[in-house]
Amino acid sequence: MIDLAPQAGAAVLALGRSEPVVLIDPEADLAALVLAAGTAESSTVALLVRHTSGFLCAAMPPQVPDRLRIPVSPARDLRPWDVEFGISVDAVGTGTGISAAARAETFRRLADPAAAPGDFTRPGHVITVRVLTADVPPVTLPAAAVALVRAAGGEPVAAYGHLVGERDPTGLAGAREAGEFARREGLTAVSAAELVGRGPSLAAAVRP
Repeated sequence: MIDLAPQAGAAVLALGRSEPVVLIDPEADLAALVLAAGTAESSTVALLVRHTSGFLCAAMPPQVPDRLRIPVSPARDLRPWDVEFGISVDAVGTGTGISAAARAETFRRLADPAAAPGDFTRPGHVITVRVLTADVPPVTLPAAAVALVRAAGGEPVAAYGHLVGERDPTGLAGAREAGEFARREGLTAVSAAELVGRGPSLAAAVRP
């Protein structure tokens, strides 16, 4: 089992420097690469594309997509404790919307408090994810990502993609492999479960 030293503070600082972090869910044996959406750049989004499935999401509290009139996906699969998926979007003026530069612009615009509904086309290449609560364990990866980004001082929108395995590129990386990846790449790794035990500030950060 991977031994993660307390890294919540280090992850918050890294996100504040516009660096990606590796967020690990040891219970689900999954991990994600996470960015603060408001400071996403072509290079950091390209890193996400290269090391994840390429299925990139933007996690946020529900009031953000409500303000931007981004509806919930018609095929709703609402679990009792975490998130629901919304319609995918692209920022207007980004061409096909699929490049790293285009998706970085979409992430930044989703995190812009001045953004308006007309700033996005639907459907697109960034999946919106509504984080509903972080009151009780398990803290899921999207909820933990939003909490970390908000704690870093940014708008509470987190860009993320699930880390793909290197030993088996057809599957997702587990907790141990994600920790090894973080060490090799010089990235901060933090456990989503760790955030529950670090006090109420991070756990409450996704609440409206």
